[in-house]
Amino acid sequence: MIIAGFAFAACDKNDNSEPDPNPSGRTLFDTTYINLGALTDNSDGDFTFNIVKQLNTSENGNFLLSPISVELAFAMLANGADGNSRQQILNAFGYGSKSIDDLNNRCRAVISEWYKLNSQYASQSAELDEYEKGMFQQTIETANAIWSARRAPLFEDYISLCNRYFDAEAATLDFVNKDSSLAVMNGWCNQKTHGMIPKMLNEDDIDEYTVTVLANSLYFKADWKMPFEEGATIKADFTNASGNVSQVDMMQQQENFSYVRTENFAMAELPYNGTTCMDIILPDSGISVSQCIEQLSQTRFDAALAKMSSKELFVRLPKFDLDFNHELVKIMKQLGVVDVFDSEIADLSKMGSRHDKAFVNNAFQLSHIKVEESGTEAAAVTVIIAEDNAVMPIETDPIEFNVNRPFAYIIRDKQTNTILFVGKVESLN
Repeated sequence: MIIAGFAFAACDKNDNSEPDPNPSGRTLFDTTYINLGALTDNSDGDFTFNIVKQLNTSENGNFLLSPISVELAFAMLANGADGNSRQQILNAFGYGSKSIDDLNNRCRAVISEWYKLNSQYASQSAELDEYEKGMFQQTIETANAIWSARRAPLFEDYISLCNRYFDAEAATLDFVNKDSSLAVMNGWCNQKTHGMIPKMLNEDDIDEYTVTVLANSLYFKADWKMPFEEGATIKADFTNASGNVSQVDMMQQQENFSYVRTENFAMAELPYNGTTCMDIILPDSGISVSQCIEQLSQTRFDAALAKMSSKELFVRLPKFDLDFNHELVKIMKQLGVVDVFDSEIADLSKMGSRHDKAFVNNAFQLSHIKVEESGTEAAAVTVIIAEDNAVMPIETDPIEFNVNRPFAYIIRDKQTNTILFVGKVESLN
């Protein structure tokens, strides 16, 4: 499941303002410190952290993934699958002992809660002036779509189910006519991501053998609860994972933030207006951000989150604007989702009458994030493409939290206990 969170950890304040890599000697009264390594790791079905760890080992450098977007897209696929093809997806998302209805209900609840939050803001915004709107604005939008080939229509029951639980729109396309098909699907992507991801498919992604394309989009925009002053942003050094130093635009502010520390890294929670926040993991000197990610699990996150307390921090955070394209087939296979990608044994028979010999030949996610003084804007699109196998196979001084080296971050919605995005920054130009 894509259930919330990350555990992050914290550094004691010291004169040189750098995290203390050696937490030994702390008193029993240091409530900001937790030893995550001493906790029993119970991560069965822990999809969020499992997929992040797979991505962490398979990708060099920066990455950004929306686990909830992957879950929503593959949940739609699971409803069209049967037998082991469905069970493996349920297992990967932590529903091995449950039913597809449990996964559907979880997805429906998350989508409905976001609709409610957006509706509440929309109803209140008419009474707010422009300044007040900026103080409260938060947007979390998701959309789902299923396009099928005219020669392989979807079952009405499948369309109805995906509409009921995912608000998915369904349409038929002539994939042989690539220009018109791509115009429809890329236009949908551009609209749903508010232009952050202008297109999700290229000519090589579809052909006459394509029978179905499933897509989920996720769009997030929120202002910081405590914005960074633009005038305080300076040029500063950022030490990349390679050891090279880049000059970046470094935002900075001194405020009270929730904070915790582990034996390897510190974490600060920067809240947005609304129900969301960004948690930033800052490794201690000599510890890589990849090592910190490998330490994460739902159990450890929950424990660290419970230890967070308000501390006065002097935060320095780089502005960044990054795009990503992550292939998901290999990663999902490593998480046990195998059969749907096998042209010989995939079972997508619940999707449509011509899908009994179909299989998934590609799955990927595109994402884009922009972090600046006023807030954050991010978007992701997860795409699944199926082909027809029948045709083709307590401090008095501020603690300095200086994000001047590789770090990880997540954006989560506290209201639904859901991780929206997970990212790693190893280098910046």
